[in-house]
Amino acid sequence: MDVLNSSKSPLGLHERAIEVALDLLDDMQSITPGISDVAETLDCDEARLRNLFGSDNGLLIAAVEQALILLIDACTKSTVRVDPNDPVAQFTAIGDAYLEWADAHRAQFRLMSDERLMAVLKEPRLRRYLDALAELMKRLLKRARDNGQLHPKEDIDMMVLSSRCFAYGMARMIVDGRMQEWAPGHDPLDIAKALTRDFVRRMARSSVPQSV
Repeated sequence: MDVLNSSKSPLGLHERAIEVALDLLDDMQSITPGISDVAETLDCDEARLRNLFGSDNGLLIAAVEQALILLIDACTKSTVRVDPNDPVAQFTAIGDAYLEWADAHRAQFRLMSDERLMAVLKEPRLRRYLDALAELMKRLLKRARDNGQLHPKEDIDMMVLSSRCFAYGMARMIVDGRMQEWAPGHDPLDIAKALTRDFVRRMARSSVPQSV
């Protein structure tokens, strides 16, 4: 029986295929699943899936894009919940949202993190989301610079890059299960958030012009 035609399945073919692909990715580790693998697992017609995704890579791109849409939405919402007159706090909220996203979407994070599995930055369909997030971060830091929270000559591009690298490292430690080794007795997500906030605060403080 095709499980996707069952009334018990709450998901459509597109969503169910992505879900299965991510489950298979966890099982297969360094080998990415293809449409044929997903079709076999779902016991559905492979041609139906190829009509939806086009290719094996198209399936993986769709899985990552689904997660990136949620990431952008979470980061955008996180900034509007913070004082609009404090862009540094809004910037910090993006870090929280990113870590929460990585924790909740570990398979997609692993897929995006391994160049052997997917070259995300070479996929225009995916890169636009990462570029949009970086641009949001830049806008916030430029506002912080304009209102005196940062040095007037602060290198915003470098500050964004440093922050992205730090947050990525924290997310990687959560997803790889390494945070417990470095900070035993702490919830991995909570301590990663605390460390990221501390990093941003220290970076912002060091950038503020010192009075003579």
